[in-house]
Amino acid sequence: MSTLAKTNKKFDKVKFKKYSLKYTISTVRLIFLIGMSFIVLFPLFQKIVFSVMTSSDLYDATVSYIPKHFTTANYAAAWQKLGGLTVILRTLGLTIACSLLNVACATLVGYGLARFKSKVTDTLFLVVILALVLPSDLLFTTRYMMMTATGLTDTWGPMLLFSATCTGFKASLYIFLMRQFFKGQPHALEEAAYVDGAGPLKTFISIMLPGAVSMMITIFLFSFVWQWLDSSYTSIFMKNIELISTTYGKLFTDLDTSALSTLNVSLTKAAGVIIIISPLVLLYAFTQRYFVESISRSGLVG
Repeated sequence: MSTLAKTNKKFDKVKFKKYSLKYTISTVRLIFLIGMSFIVLFPLFQKIVFSVMTSSDLYDATVSYIPKHFTTANYAAAWQKLGGLTVILRTLGLTIACSLLNVACATLVGYGLARFKSKVTDTLFLVVILALVLPSDLLFTTRYMMMTATGLTDTWGPMLLFSATCTGFKASLYIFLMRQFFKGQPHALEEAAYVDGAGPLKTFISIMLPGAVSMMITIFLFSFVWQWLDSSYTSIFMKNIELISTTYGKLFTDLDTSALSTLNVSLTKAAGVIIIISPLVLLYAFTQRYFVESISRSGLVG
């Protein structure tokens, strides 16, 4: 066998081992992702199936995932218990208002902490980190007394005020994300704007803000999800105002305690869960590209 043939044979063996390892790793990764997707999505799939079943389907041993008696009565019952369109729109309005305020204020504060260096900004950033790890439950009593004294309880006032002052739920996380994002932006952009005669405010609005759209959308998503499902702040400061988070408990109640009624409650609960998470799924479906992009550019890992 010639030297060239031996060299080609050796090269083929090395190439075979290389691609064998590559495809083995890819196959294992694919199996792992399929398994994780199944673990995450199967409970949701089960809720969807249960939401269109009747109680007779649950008693029927031959029914697994395809109901014999398809019905939308569970959604009608869940919709009524959740408060209908009035409660949905009220919760949606409050959630959007708080989310927009969180985005605007976190963007301003995060930009200031990232670009204007001084002892004050360093101290303020330490306060942000402290607020990030401090349990929010510790502040409930003091905040409730303040809101009661000012007569803002049972109004939108407390939630809007917390969002506008970056003191609401997870507001410190929003500031941290924006700070990390702006710290990763090149200083040359601002320097070029200053050379052209732009001031700090104009530079922020014209140069830095357009590039931060993806991170702003991510913060809006986080804020929307947490405000939409919030049952801690709203139950304390807005306890007499019906929202999704407060009417959700009605899905578990029924005056009848029979076995059949218990099954109906579980089916209604499944339909109610689908109704509640549907806006979140739709919102993420249209904005997931910005979400992934912003997380990859924020400097966060893990």
